[in-house]
Amino acid sequence: MVLQNFKDKLDESINRIDQATDQSLLKKIKNLKEIRVSTDIELRSIADKTKISMKNLKSIESFDFEKLPSEPWRNSFISQYCNFIENFDDESN
Repeated sequence: MVLQNFKDKLDESINRIDQATDQSLLKKIKNLKEIRVSTDIELRSIADKTKISMKNLKSIESFDFEKLPSEPWRNSFISQYCNFIENFDDESN
């Protein structure tokens, strides 16, 4: 019984961490999309540089992660999208 209570508490804690991480990721993508739009970075240029399809980039920006390929591709695509926008000035120089 004690072990089950511990497992339940651990699962609950992991759930809260996952939710916080998800919210943080959504906020980051939302902010990066705003930066992309305001600085006229075209999705096509991200697709050309990263080789991520336009469909997948649009899924990232609309938070339709279930439309992305499974792990580890999903994490890789999201990471590349974020890195491209965060380092855009470095890439263009």
